[in-house]
Amino acid sequence: MPNSPRQIFPKTLLNNHKHSPVTTSVFVLFLALLLLLACKRSSTSYSPTTYSPSPGPTSNVGPVTTGGGRSLPEGFRSQTPPAGHGEIITGGMTGNVASPALWAALNSLSTYFDGKPQVLGAIVSADDDEAQALFDGNKEGQPVHGIAYVQARGSQCVVAIVDDRADQFDQSSGDLVRLAEQSLPATAEPQPQFYRVTLSDGTTLEMPGSWTAESRDNGAVTGKGPEGAFDLGLDVQVWTPEAAAQSPYARPPLVSAYGDPGRELQELWAEMRIVDSPESVRIVERAPVSWWTSGPGEILHVQATVQGVQAEYLIMMLTGPIGPGTWHYYYSGVSSVQSSFNKNLPILLRIWKSWKTSDEIFQKRLMQAAESMQATARIIREANGFRQDAMERSSIAWDHIVRGTWPIEDQQTHARYAPQQDVSVVVRQLNESEGYERWHVVPYEQLNR
Repeated sequence: MPNSPRQIFPKTLLNNHKHSPVTTSVFVLFLALLLLLACKRSSTSYSPTTYSPSPGPTSNVGPVTTGGGRSLPEGFRSQTPPAGHGEIITGGMTGNVASPALWAALNSLSTYFDGKPQVLGAIVSADDDEAQALFDGNKEGQPVHGIAYVQARGSQCVVAIVDDRADQFDQSSGDLVRLAEQSLPATAEPQPQFYRVTLSDGTTLEMPGSWTAESRDNGAVTGKGPEGAFDLGLDVQVWTPEAAAQSPYARPPLVSAYGDPGRELQELWAEMRIVDSPESVRIVERAPVSWWTSGPGEILHVQATVQGVQAEYLIMMLTGPIGPGTWHYYYSGVSSVQSSFNKNLPILLRIWKSWKTSDEIFQKRLMQAAESMQATARIIREANGFRQDAMERSSIAWDHIVRGTWPIEDQQTHARYAPQQDVSVVVRQLNESEGYERWHVVPYEQLNR
């Protein structure tokens, strides 16, 4: 199966069928339908399932007879929109694969129309759980255009078909599609039951019983389940490339330039060996976190291939400076396989929303933040003090050079003198008379000591 929806246009139909201007505009409307109803998911795997192409009842209601005296197949019903023309047909087919159900539904409607509708083109989602087709045909001697839509839901496929006279479908199809969408039955997939869990460090969260979670350092938590995974509250230190290049020790474990959360995420995931390269992470959407003021922060929607699996992520990434050449990378996010991300996102977000660190961990983080600010202030004070000290020594040194009064020092009494002769000569003569190295020229770094 391909990784993106496949389009199918029968060559014989397209080559032999002459489209009127109305038919051409219908194709534009067909594309609009795809935007409204097409599945955005993609998949890399496909599992064949048993499918019966015969229509199956979705209720106990028998065949429906329309005003024209024709009966719809069992399990289908017809609805005329308020405008008074056009038609919406809804019903169900047995099976859990969309494209066979689409063809079977059109076949079963051949007695309702004047023969089987002619498919002009169709599109099927990558995992074949949704399919749509544009068709034309005749009903009671009148040419009609229509759109058929099928969605697989568990062991049933929901079918929606809209049609109208060929000369009116261009104007009515938009309203018909909207009404058909509202007529589809709501998905009745069972929702997992959530349980409140308390981890060993006091962190609490709610998650389904099939999920597992474990606490990590400083209130961070990671977990996984059938619908995906989460990593919440991860915080690590990162070095800038300039600081890493100047380090006298081994290269720091994480290195990335500071200032762009999206690029930082790509680079750090490559450094952490989560992905093969920064280019392996595709940013789908991004938005700044307006309330985060310490440094750049963003909500990132990304896709990446991780250990051979095409995964999709929703991430909150916050950054902030720590000290000279270092910054912190804070990460919270949820993930799922791409083909099920939209479906699983509500469960993932509920877990994320319920996460709460213990009060003890929260207090510890506040203290660490305060200590970090104090350490930063100390570094700034020391840097300013060193700068002032260096400026003072330079000023004294230049003054001595200009005046010719560079001092010498008695290392026994620490008394200092400013000889008028060459200080090196004076120091040598004094030490020769003393018999040991009692005198020395005051070094530059000790001029203001």
